[in-house]
Amino acid sequence: MKNSNTILQEDHLDKSTREFLNSCVNGDVEKRIRKIEIETWIGYDSARNIIERIENAIVRPRITRMHSLLVVGSTDNGKSSIRKRIEDKYQRYSTSDGKIKIPVVSIQMPPNPDERAFYNAVLRGMMQPIYIAGKIDYIRDNVIATLDEFSVRLLMIDEVQHIDRMPYRKQRSIMDTIKYMSNELSLPIAAFGTEEAINVFSADPQLQNRFKKVYLPKWELNIEFRRLLKSFERLLPFKEPSVLSDEDFASYIYFKTNGTIGEVNTLIRNSAVLALKSGLEKITQEIIDKTNFESSKAEPI
Repeated sequence: MKNSNTILQEDHLDKSTREFLNSCVNGDVEKRIRKIEIETWIGYDSARNIIERIENAIVRPRITRMHSLLVVGSTDNGKSSIRKRIEDKYQRYSTSDGKIKIPVVSIQMPPNPDERAFYNAVLRGMMQPIYIAGKIDYIRDNVIATLDEFSVRLLMIDEVQHIDRMPYRKQRSIMDTIKYMSNELSLPIAAFGTEEAINVFSADPQLQNRFKKVYLPKWELNIEFRRLLKSFERLLPFKEPSVLSDEDFASYIYFKTNGTIGEVNTLIRNSAVLALKSGLEKITQEIIDKTNFESSKAEPI
């Protein structure tokens, strides 16, 4: 038997959210808040295209010089969510004969990278012991052997713009290391960074040719942004529509966040939680104001 406040149809929700809401006995506010606070993938065209290109690199037959990808975007504009989407889909697993396979190794470039720090980051990405000391050649050979042992198909490197902040000699050392590793294993690499990263890769003609640049553009206040807001709303377990994609409401949210998807995500989730705690079944502009949200990039409204 369905509970007394079962919702028969909510056109503002997707099927799974509607089913979840129907399962909440007497509206169970705490249960709904927990769902809102769980990070949920919001698909949009530019992100889906990048993920498709990365997945193609993972399954593509190995050749001597694998093409790699440099994903460029401003801070908090979706790079990390793309990386996490790939991490979640391509987790380590055991084969029938007990061997461990790691399709994707995901790391962050250390803030002050040198060869040892980079190799240790790769080892941590495979949950392997790191090297406090030892000859670099030995560490390099061990890292390459370990990547080969676990049948790694892709190396993801976040925050590659950190390389641009190092002296030129150290920059060349790190980039040569990345190139050598890719060549030895026929290993594609997906690098993520801000526009500073372009300087690093354009300094080496071979790397510039091998790493195809793809941009995550800043969102514009247009129909695509309104569709994004509608996608967010369909995942929020409210009984009433907030109509976030309404032209005026979308404009209000855009200028609050300057259109960066990370801040849009934070603003909407914080507002949804506050709405439920306030006894409301939708997000309103008044609720958004009460969150006291401050964007680090927002322009004055």
